[in-house]
Amino acid sequence: MRWPSPFSKRLRDWLPYAVGVALLATLLISLAAVAIWQERGRQRERATLATQTIVRLLEAHVVDVISQADVLLRTVALHYHLPPRADARTTPSGQVPRSLREHPELAALPGLEGYRALMPALLSLCVADVSGEVLIGDEQGDNIAARDDFQQARALPKSGLIVRGPVQETVDGEVRWVLRLSRGLRNESGEFLGMVSADLSTDAFAAVFTTLNLGERGAATLRAADLSMIYRHPWPANGRGVVGSKEVSPQLRAALAASPDSGEFVATTVVDGVPRINAYRKVAGLPLLVLVGLPESDFPSGWNLLDTSLLLVAATTLLVAAYAALQLYRSSKRQLDAVQRRYEAIVESSHDAIISKSLDGRVLSWNTGAEAIFGWSAEEMIGQPLLRLFPPDLLDEEAHILQRLQRGERVEAFDTRRLRKDGSTVAISVSISPVRDGQGQLVAASKIARDITRQKMLEEQIRTLAFTDALTRLPNRRLLMDRLERAQQNGQRQTEWGALLFIDLDRFKPVNDTHGHEVGDQMLISVSRRLQAAVREADTVARLGGDEFVVLCERLGADETQALRGAQMVRDKVLLALAQPHQIGELLLQGSASVGIQPFLGTQFTPVELLRAADQAMYAVKRPACVHQVPAAPQLP
Repeated sequence: MRWPSPFSKRLRDWLPYAVGVALLATLLISLAAVAIWQERGRQRERATLATQTIVRLLEAHVVDVISQADVLLRTVALHYHLPPRADARTTPSGQVPRSLREHPELAALPGLEGYRALMPALLSLCVADVSGEVLIGDEQGDNIAARDDFQQARALPKSGLIVRGPVQETVDGEVRWVLRLSRGLRNESGEFLGMVSADLSTDAFAAVFTTLNLGERGAATLRAADLSMIYRHPWPANGRGVVGSKEVSPQLRAALAASPDSGEFVATTVVDGVPRINAYRKVAGLPLLVLVGLPESDFPSGWNLLDTSLLLVAATTLLVAAYAALQLYRSSKRQLDAVQRRYEAIVESSHDAIISKSLDGRVLSWNTGAEAIFGWSAEEMIGQPLLRLFPPDLLDEEAHILQRLQRGERVEAFDTRRLRKDGSTVAISVSISPVRDGQGQLVAASKIARDITRQKMLEEQIRTLAFTDALTRLPNRRLLMDRLERAQQNGQRQTEWGALLFIDLDRFKPVNDTHGHEVGDQMLISVSRRLQAAVREADTVARLGGDEFVVLCERLGADETQALRGAQMVRDKVLLALAQPHQIGELLLQGSASVGIQPFLGTQFTPVELLRAADQAMYAVKRPACVHQVPAAPQLP
């Protein structure tokens, strides 16, 4: 019988342990590799989510800049898109001339400097007529009929915002890159009347881009539809990537060909040679493209370190392998945490509300911008249904949004209202995008909400400026004509009479000449208040200008005699109210007025004709002996 040698015995004793250690080492290495691989996948998903969120945020701010400029263009179009004067001369062809010299309405309106002061980056603001002649603005007297945007505005069946550029323009002797924004002017029948346009300096986007914290090597770019560069942050030091350049990577062109509206790609940026993880998005409704890139060095793969650790594990003990795997995991975790903190810093530093929600409408994340806008803290909102923010009349809106998201549809940006914690409402602009996991499955939704209360107030102020009298805050001629036309249509449908009361203050000019225009203005304000107090709640009091006022009375009844009697009762109240002395400071001014009445039924006559007839009725009351000197008014009922 042969006894085993000491070596073979030792081997037999250690073999189970060696096999166990080897299996355990293999298991630990495999687990570490799988963990690192999973972290790498999650890291790339976070990188993609970070760039997508930032690019959506950048898109919202770019839309905000363009929208502010468009609000001014639309307001200028409202101001200068006036109906022809009733007494304007006509050409041999029967058309009303559109020359500024034959439009005293245009000449009497304020200039464009007030509008341009609202947005200094808006250059070369001008209004052109149907022939392309610039009537008002920086290029007055020039003809822009040959410009592409003018030809496009003429060809479009409806007025809409036209964006061209980038183009080079010389402003005050300085060459600048601008985006050319234009809107066609059309009347109610769709006839092309001209165009309002302005040049938006590309420097207007500087404030938007420089607020983004993209790290030392991150980059954000705004390009036109043809990939011409409009703005980039930061501008490269090597001189490449100037405004107007179309030099981009092949990966971007391939991604745009596959998905024109939005997408992601990884490429080395042509401008500065930095490898980046990029996301792009077409700006909704505009021929613009925003791109955001974060450097790949911010998202290390860790595979080389893993290979090294595997070699060390193979050559050393299980403890070294476990320690190396643990260190690898911690290192990757620290890097991922750093990237995550940067992403969270961008989200938390944003003034916009960035919210994620589950498919059943419950809040998953809530940033400080959301806290500032809505007043609810993250602790109060996370896990709660987002319906808490919806006013009662908009509860169906959330259900509709969730249905569209569950179908995988993108919800374009829209304006709506939401509730604050204190119960007040806030006007917001919302854009919502689906969030998918690595397998493409829809798992949540990302929402960006911007507080547009100030923008809405600005629009309301501009609308007030366009439709009310600056001194008395009464409706002006434009708003009066609109309400008169609607009153005629309502009266025709319901067979009810209406009436116009044309009011002219007596002896108002001596007040101005004797006491000054400031006293005259105060007297006009006093008159406007008395008129509003004297008429019915449904009546409209408007100021045409100077000392002329108009009262529009509706629903005076189906009988003409009864309607005339009702209008006369309003007239008597007006005369009685205006006959009382006006206390202006230490002055006591006696007032009186002449009132002409013109009843109307239906739309047989235009609002301009009715207004002229009421004017002549007032003139007949004020100066009976001079009635024959006034052109005859249309024969109205």
